[in-house]
Amino acid sequence: MNWNFKKLDKVTFELVEQENKNINKNKYTYIWEYDEIDPLILEIIKKGKDFDNDQKTIKIKKKTYYLKLISNKKLDFKTKELIDKNIYLQTLISDFKTKDIENQNQLNKLNNEIEILKIKAINDANKFKDEILNIQKKAQELINEHKSKTNDHQNEQIKEAKLYALQSFMEDLIQPLNNFEIAITAASKIDNDVLKNFIIGFNMLYKQIENVLKDFGLFKIEPKVGDIFDSNLHQVYEIVNSDLDKDTILEVKNIGYRLHDRTIKPALVIVAK
Repeated sequence: MNWNFKKLDKVTFELVEQENKNINKNKYTYIWEYDEIDPLILEIIKKGKDFDNDQKTIKIKKKTYYLKLISNKKLDFKTKELIDKNIYLQTLISDFKTKDIENQNQLNKLNNEIEILKIKAINDANKFKDEILNIQKKAQELINEHKSKTNDHQNEQIKEAKLYALQSFMEDLIQPLNNFEIAITAASKIDNDVLKNFIIGFNMLYKQIENVLKDFGLFKIEPKVGDIFDSNLHQVYEIVNSDLDKDTILEVKNIGYRLHDRTIKPALVIVAK
C-alpha cells in the first residue's frame, strides 16, 4: 500500500504496542496535513522499518510498535470543500488576531503619548498660572509705589498699569493657547473611544485655563459671518467681490483676543468688497 500521502488524504492506521506479552491496539484516522498527528505515528512513518507491504515497525526502549496502514482515501468533494472553507476561515482568524495585536500595540502607544501630553498640559497650566500670579504681584508692587500720588493723571496711569500689566505675557500666551484649542478640536473628530475620554479631560483642562485667563481680563473676539467689519476688533485678511453689503464679514480665518477693553490680537477676517 502507498505510504506517500498527499494533502487532505483521509488516512486510517492501526497502532499495535507490544511489551513482553502485553499488547494494546488503537485505531487512528487523520486528514493528512490538516489534523494534528500523533508524534509517535509520524516517527514510525519516518524511521520505522517495513514489516510488510502495509506495516512498519519500530522499537523504542522495551516496547515494539507496529503501524498498519488500514486505508488511504481521497476525501469526497463535500468534505474537502468544508475543510477548505475551514482552512480559509482559520487563516482569516489568524490574520485578524495578528492585526488585533498590532492595533492594540498602536493603541497602547497612543495611550502612553496621550498620558504624556496630559501631564505636560497640566504642568504647563500650573506654570502659566504661577507666572500670571507673579506678574500680577509685580504689577501690584508697582501700583503700591505710586499710591502716594493723588492727581487724576497719575491715578489714570496706575489704573492702566494694573489693567494691562499682563499684556506682554498674554500676547506670548495667545498662540500656544490657540494651538492647544485647535489640537483638541482636531483630535475630537477621531473615532476612538479611548482618545475621546482623554479629549474630555483636555477640554476640562482648557476650560480651567480659559477661566483663569478670563479672571485676569483676557477674552476672545469671535466675529460671526454676516457681522460688519469693525477696525477696532478685526483685521482684514482678504477683500473679495460679493453680493453682500460692503465690509460684511464673509469668513473668519482666526479668532482674536482682547485684554479688558484693549484689542491685543484682532480677529482675522475676509470681507466683502
